[in-house]
Amino acid sequence: MYKIVVPTDFSKLSEYALDVALDIARKTNGAVFLLNVISAMKNYSFSSMGGGVTDEYVSEEDRYILELHRTNEKRLRQLIAKHQHGDVPVYPFIEIDDVDEGVNHFAERLHCDMVVMGTSGENTLTEYFEGNHTERVIRITHIPVLTIREPLSDFSVKNIVFATDLKTVAKEGVDQIEKFATYYGATVHMVHVSNDKPERVRKKMEAFAEEHETPHQVPELTINPISGGKVEQAILEFAKQKNADIVASVNHGRRGLMHLFVGGLSERLVRDSKVPVLTVHMDPH
Repeated sequence: MYKIVVPTDFSKLSEYALDVALDIARKTNGAVFLLNVISAMKNYSFSSMGGGVTDEYVSEEDRYILELHRTNEKRLRQLIAKHQHGDVPVYPFIEIDDVDEGVNHFAERLHCDMVVMGTSGENTLTEYFEGNHTERVIRITHIPVLTIREPLSDFSVKNIVFATDLKTVAKEGVDQIEKFATYYGATVHMVHVSNDKPERVRKKMEAFAEEHETPHQVPELTINPISGGKVEQAILEFAKQKNADIVASVNHGRRGLMHLFVGGLSERLVRDSKVPVLTVHMDPH
């Protein structure tokens, strides 16, 4: 079963993500886990959908979290009733954790295959230094993350633009992207932005594609060297030309100061792309 996690804060953006996740689940014969994460300063022992504090004394914070838990259980059921059409199983869950870590912990515990979540693409000063929730989930989650920015009715995938830096660490990421492409019979357009001569870049890309050949039978793979310019802008312009349904990349997981000053291509794409962005996380070796 293809297990898809949809984090929800009950916003419209998370509803857009839920609709896309349902479409993917139909295509993959999968299930959707609708997850609400409640932040708290202490550790609590609520079960995923029920339970609670049994001690005679309940602090004000305990009481607040318990009441919020009950309220959000009801809101999850209402959300499922609004979007589910009976053909895809949707399971509601509530976790009490840090929001970003909570998504990661949940996905690892239930051995999930993908996270689908909404993003506003906003870029505030705070987000520049800390990243928004979506970017932080991308940074720490070790399964593919698909970000949704706009409502998409009847989600389908015919063209995937896969941006790569041609590093060998990307092998598992290529496998994940091609696996997703095979579900839809989509063409994968591999792109690499470089100031080197296009013919030299093409040879490198062809060697990369051969080295990272996977068992997934992608209907078509095209090789597209792109010359110069700002990397994410060049990728998104190419994606627009190809009428891409998804832009995909492998995140190599920069941390600390390196991440602050250099950033991640995946995160910059998420901020700027109007179409969904599929990010596969890889730890650097």
